Amino acid sequence: MMKKIKIFAVALLSILVLGSCSDESGQYAEPLYTNSQKSNAILICLKSSLDTSIAKLCNADGFSSYKDELYKLDYKNIQPMMDTLATHNLGYLNDSLIRHSNRLAESCGSVVKTTFGSAIDNLVVYDLDKLIKGNSSAITDYFASMQSGTLREGLSSQVAIRMGLFKVSETWEAMQAQYYDIVRKPYSFDVQGYIIEKIVNGIVEEMRCEEYLIRTDSTHRVAAVEMLAQ
Repeated sequence: MMKKIKIFAVALLSILVLGSCSDESGQYAEPLYTNSQKSNAILICLKSSLDTSIAKLCNADGFSSYKDELYKLDYKNIQPMMDTLATHNLGYLNDSLIRHSNRLAESCGSVVKTTFGSAIDNLVVYDLDKLIKGNSSAITDYFASMQSGTLREGLSSQVAIRMGLFKVSETWEAMQAQYYDIVRKPYSFDVQGYIIEKIVNGIVEEMRCEEYLIRTDSTHRVAAVEMLAQ
């Protein structure tokens, strides 16, 4: 009699457990996550994406060559000036500016990690479910939109220092002087702002790519972000 009671109890427990995992249609319901777990998943997703982005771009030939030079600092914005210099046998200055600027960006791994990491830690999310259940880059898009100014401001001083160390400022001043000698007109361009913009945009775009993989490829996920699977 005792054996029958044990078997009945186990069977009843199984029915209750299975029943709690399905809705009225008989389909299994989504597991329930606490707000703390959701917040942690978003945090892990962002930091994992950041680390991957830094590894790809902030190293030798990262910004300059990765993905067929997709993120290269090429200064297309000042192409007319560079064309003028090139026609007067000063194209080497253009090449120097591009080379030095890319080396600068590739040297910023620790600065990017600190600046972006702080921005991630201080990110306020008002609708956790919207990001958890959003599109393939919902978390990164939200982060970029909320912390845009913080990221650029955080990189500003270190980029300014590196512009001297990597001879970006020196090269740019030489270009301005040579251009003025040729056309007798000054040429103004925010080189520091351009470099910061290229760094931020490159890192954020690669974070979007990694978030997509976290959501769609189980090999890019740890258990804590399983809720992001699509």
